[in-house]
Amino acid sequence: MSQPKDDPAQWFFGGRYYMVTRFSDVATRDGYGWELDDVAPAPGRGTVLEAFWDDTTGLFTFWARGGDLVLPFDLVEHFVAEARKGVPPRKDVPEIDSM
Repeated sequence: MSQPKDDPAQWFFGGRYYMVTRFSDVATRDGYGWELDDVAPAPGRGTVLEAFWDDTTGLFTFWARGGDLVLPFDLVEHFVAEARKGVPPRKDVPEIDSM
């Protein structure tokens, strides 16, 4: 896995680009999360993974898109490890680790 030097939220793995998006949700659920989107080559496959911290329950959850989508195990491991450091948002943890 590698990252373009100019964007620490974009990962390159297995010939595809993935983008990490950090988000806060208070409309349908109360919390903070990360999404991993498959963005290129076109067409991108949309959101493939999500980690979410629910402020009301204190649960840290993980979601993976089902169906016939196959993701490299190392990509999933890296996303989970980085999300664990950044969700819920903590001031004592550095930004996304570069590979």
